[in-house]
Amino acid sequence: MSRNEKINAYIGFSVKSGKIVYGYENVILSRKKIYLVLCDEALGESSLKKVRRFASEKGIELYTINGLSEYFGGRMIKCVGIGEEHLASAIRNELNNTVGGSN
Repeated sequence: MSRNEKINAYIGFSVKSGKIVYGYENVILSRKKIYLVLCDEALGESSLKKVRRFASEKGIELYTINGLSEYFGGRMIKCVGIGEEHLASAIRNELNNTVGGSN
């Protein structure tokens, strides 16, 4: 199984378990505990700046990914928060082993 397939599976588990928050504004305003933030490289500069500030204040790792929406069937999703600690850790581990991921 490729790294992208693993990341896709972990994101799928997050969706099915309801442990995901969609959209940068929802990530910032969420009352749910967020363990990892993923943003698409195409997210606007001001939006990314707001999410980075939020993540920094809360001590949450943020990764920018090229083509984040591909993990959601092409839906125009530019930012998500992962609300399950073990899935966030698994995604983080895969991204750290992938050349395209950065934090």
